[in-house]
Amino acid sequence: MTNGRFALALVIFNSAFATSALAAPPTFDSLYPAGGQIGSRVETQINGKGLEKETFLAWSSDPHVVVLGGDKPKKFFLNIAKDAVPGPCLVRLYSETDASPPRIIEVGRFEEVLEKEPNDTLADAKKAEARMNVTINGVLEKTGDVDTYAIRVQKGKRITLELHGYALGSPMDPAMRLLDDRGVEIAAGHDSHNLDPRIEHTPAADGTLFVQLFAFVHPPAADVAFKGSANHVYRLTVTDETKAAPVLNEPETLTLPTVVHGCISKAAEEDRYAIAVKKGDDLQINVHAQSLHSPLDATLRIEDAAGKVLQQADDADKDSLDPALRWKVTADGDFKVVVGDRFQHGSAEHLYELTVKPFTLSLSAVLDTHAYRLEAGKTTEVKVTVKTVGAFKGTIKAQAVNLPAGVTAESVDMPVKGGEVKLTLKAAADVAANQAPFAVELVTSAPDKVEPVTAAYAIPFTEPRGDLLIMSDTHPWLTVLAKKP
Repeated sequence: MTNGRFALALVIFNSAFATSALAAPPTFDSLYPAGGQIGSRVETQINGKGLEKETFLAWSSDPHVVVLGGDKPKKFFLNIAKDAVPGPCLVRLYSETDASPPRIIEVGRFEEVLEKEPNDTLADAKKAEARMNVTINGVLEKTGDVDTYAIRVQKGKRITLELHGYALGSPMDPAMRLLDDRGVEIAAGHDSHNLDPRIEHTPAADGTLFVQLFAFVHPPAADVAFKGSANHVYRLTVTDETKAAPVLNEPETLTLPTVVHGCISKAAEEDRYAIAVKKGDDLQINVHAQSLHSPLDATLRIEDAAGKVLQQADDADKDSLDPALRWKVTADGDFKVVVGDRFQHGSAEHLYELTVKPFTLSLSAVLDTHAYRLEAGKTTEVKVTVKTVGAFKGTIKAQAVNLPAGVTAESVDMPVKGGEVKLTLKAAADVAANQAPFAVELVTSAPDKVEPVTAAYAIPFTEPRGDLLIMSDTHPWLTVLAKKP
């Protein structure tokens, strides 16, 4: 079963689809390597419990990434199309009776290489080939593990080292050091926009440098020893490709509506934009920085002509470090929109996007979990929590779509101020077994003009401390169990 928004691909780990009694859902803890290059075929190994007991299939959220079965349990292949787009997607394992949480994999642009042991020390790395413009796939597989790689550099050619470990959902707080030939540290990285490290460095001479990786435990603990396990999977991309300079448009005076791309380029700098408004204007003002993986911890405020602060914002809410505010203008006049950094930091990397536009109604919806199971002749509940912004005058309905034959659900009216409702999925007594994604949509009636919204579940993860490559998904899983003979 496939529709245009996702791909359903098969991976056979055993010889036949299981027909055993209900079993505990599999634990899909990691896969290695966690991705591959565009246009490649990658053999990958999964790690988890209960995966040998049944036959499992796999679903991919990207139709350009097809999952094919291997000849042994826990092995399969990723077939990545030549027209795939670089970036993350999700893979989920499922059986006749249940489904695992999804795991993040990544489609990359560069040649992919696998870690080769031993690579714990600088001496080990000096025996290996020095590489550049590659993605290195590795695992910090035991407590105290340190991985070291040689990289080839050119004088004056800026290099970027970016590691994805935590961002893939690995239970790790990784760190990275850049060393010279003597083992002296010349640069280091720990947390960037999340727990993963990133280093940018301009070499002073041609030659070989060395990158060293290790990790602390996540969730954090009092023990600060280097940690590792089979699930400490990472992808390290090393490149000296020149990064295109961002195109900025920082006008002194804003014409509404507008989108401004700016930069807080030095410490203590603030960008100030003039704006002429009229009494009764209702404006929504947002700054996007963290969501763009910028190091800027943005602040936002509105000042009158005399410099008096009328409104200000830091974090929009507990889930966003980017500021946002709604401004109901009370008088005609000239005002200032001011963007800065909370800690008065600044650099060429402190980029942001400022939007100023008339306020409009909006809503969002969150599901209570990533997967549901429904038996023939029975029902199951789907909890939907809706957040509304603005005063809705019509109705808001939640409805389940893309349900398999024999499964129905009546739409449910939402409170116009938001809140939680329950959709009831009902299976006919003679329903056929089925395993596939479905969706929950929110639709509004006149006079409100809001596009339908698809509810999303949060990617399961323990104690988020920064964003993963994918934070949520709109394809919850539904396992339908037919009546036993």
